[in-house]
Amino acid sequence: MTEGVGPALARMRLSNQLREMREDRPAAEVARAMHWSLSKLNRIENNKVTIQPIEVEALARHYGLTNPAEVGRLVELSVASRRRMWWRDEHEHLGEDFLNFIAFENDASHLYGYQATFVPAALQTAEYAMALTSSILRKPARDPRVRKIVDVRLKRQETLRARLAGDNPPHVSQVIDEGVLLRPVGGDQVMAAQLDHLVAMSAQANIEIVVTPFRLGVHPGLGGSFELLTFSEDDDLDVVFIETPAADFLLADAEETEPFREIMDELLATDAAGDSLDRAVANAVQALRQ
Repeated sequence: MTEGVGPALARMRLSNQLREMREDRPAAEVARAMHWSLSKLNRIENNKVTIQPIEVEALARHYGLTNPAEVGRLVELSVASRRRMWWRDEHEHLGEDFLNFIAFENDASHLYGYQATFVPAALQTAEYAMALTSSILRKPARDPRVRKIVDVRLKRQETLRARLAGDNPPHVSQVIDEGVLLRPVGGDQVMAAQLDHLVAMSAQANIEIVVTPFRLGVHPGLGGSFELLTFSEDDDLDVVFIETPAADFLLADAEETEPFREIMDELLATDAAGDSLDRAVANAVQALRQ
């Protein structure tokens, strides 16, 4: 079924199925038969570009697929994959991996993340996001790039809130290092409001926030911050996003993403040994007042 499937997931499903349908046929032979370049076929099969519905029908005929229902399902995936969502309008400002991550985020059934240095994007207040982004980019808050990044972050939050209020809400599990709560990004007032916001978010259904305390010592999250997306209808698909000052990385290969699933499981298991969010926030508020 393709009902409710977003563009990123539809494109990945379609590319995987078209690659499987080719089987042992030489790629160059298929490309010639379709009057395509070999690079176009490779980009389609590697989930780099979309394919038009009429091209899907032609390719299905070439592969000998005659079942109308099966062809129709592939065409529906093509239509869904080409649906233009709000984040595609940001292509001039944001990297391709980040845009693809936002697209997958819109389809994910569970949004995981570990953040060692700042509050996760989904849980930030607008003021915190502005102060943080300005600092990271080393530009004033009024700078157009700072404002664009914050605007996109707030749109992601708006999309997530709408999904959480829908009929099939996702789950959100975020692990935050204790140091994140103690770092007064934007000043005491901004940070105090951010701490209150975290407590309010944690009280919502389907949202879990875990704090890894300093006394825990070493833990698997020390390797670095990351975001992990999983999909209930595609158990073999995990997507990991890693953001750095120089470049962003989107991982979807199972061998690359599996370690992050294991790390996330271990981090979430520290909840029993760590402080509750309320206690950790209370400690952070006390530190702000000193």
